[in-house]
Amino acid sequence: MRALSILAAAAMVISLFLPWLALQGPGSSFVPYDLIKGLNPDIQQVRDFVQQAPPPLLCFLGTFLLAALYVLLAIVGLPSRALAFLTGALAAGIVAYGFLQARDGALSVGLPLPDSNDLGQIFNSVSDVLGMGAWAWGAGALILLLTGLIGVGSRR
Repeated sequence: MRALSILAAAAMVISLFLPWLALQGPGSSFVPYDLIKGLNPDIQQVRDFVQQAPPPLLCFLGTFLLAALYVLLAIVGLPSRALAFLTGALAAGIVAYGFLQARDGALSVGLPLPDSNDLGQIFNSVSDVLGMGAWAWGAGALILLLTGLIGVGSRR
């Protein structure tokens, strides 16, 4: 379980550099690294970004930092069950919040939504849109959440 949790956290970190949307056309790709690559390591610019960014965005970017911290701690032999749980739970919370916001936005403009009782239909709709980065982040977060609940085991 320890090796799997390290791979899951590494997948979350790597997803920072992968496309999250599988839409066709120029400018339709979203890569989270694009949000932060324009920041200079200037303390004031980072502070301004943190103060102006919405809290869900900061939580989203925080999942990458927590996953990287988990990888570092696990490599040196200090995997933290609480950190794994926090990383996975924060990602799950972001997904739930994003889903609710998207649902409310779609309903407010009259867009049709898939029947919420058919999870297969929702999965198929989402599969057409999400890219490799979103899948890596989501799978990594799920594994870390389970690692936090179950435990990482011991090195033998």
